[in-house]
Formats: sequence, structure tokens, C-alpha cells
Amino acid sequence: MKNLMLSAALALALPVSALAQQPLSPQEKGLSAPIIALTPVLAKNADALMLDEAQKADLKAFMATMPAKRMAFEDETAALRKELQDAIATGAPVAEREALAAKIGANETALLVMRSNCADHWRGVLTPEQFAQLLVLAEPK
Repeated sequence: MKNLMLSAALALALPVSALAQQPLSPQEKGLSAPIIALTPVLAKNADALMLDEAQKADLKAFMATMPAKRMAFEDETAALRKELQDAIATGAPVAEREALAAKIGANETALLVMRSNCADHWRGVLTPEQFAQLLVLAEPK
């Protein structure tokens, strides 16, 4: 009976812990929504886009580094937002709050440019036809 109770408790806890480990979206971090997000769509549709071996290798290398860099930058920006929230709540000097707000704005701009650079990267790697199809696949539904 004790083993059954322990098993039931674990069965209930595992889905919750799995959800807790999923990365937060930019919006869940309090950041602007991406204007365009091509890489996840490309990764999901590599076969449909008929990527050649060189394109697949490029995608694999890109996925190994770039999303982690972007997510780290998003995390930094979210932390700055929390810092600004705390500074506002505690009545920190205006100059300090303005500096934090400026840094947040600069980081948001950098995130937008990262997405733009990503699109340029895929425009250079894919054929014009593949890129056009990727844009269609990435359109919000």
C-alpha cells in the first residue's frame, strides 16, 4: 500500500516538474513578442522544405548555439525588468531607474535585431523558393 501511495504521488508530481522545466516564452518573461521566428519553423519543416545536406548541417550548427544565446539574452533582459520593478517599488533614485529602463530598451532592440539577423542568415542559406515557403509556413495562423 505504501508503494502504491508513493507511486501515485510520483505520477502526479512528474508532469508538474516537466512543465516547470519548459523554457518560458519571451512574453512570459515580460518581453516583446518576436516579430518573426523562422528557426523553429525551419527545424520542424526541414523535410518539407527538402533541405540538402549542407543546409541540414547549417541548421544543426545554428540550433546548437543560437537559441541558447538568445534565451540567455532574454533572461538577462527579464532580470533587468525585475530589477527596475524593484527599483520603482523601493523608490530608487530616478537616474538609476532611467538607466535600467534605457538598458532594457537597448536589450529589446538587440533582441529584435537578432531575429532580423536570423532571417538574413536563412535567406542566405536557403534557396529563394525554400525561403519563400518558410515565410508562408511561419505566418501566424
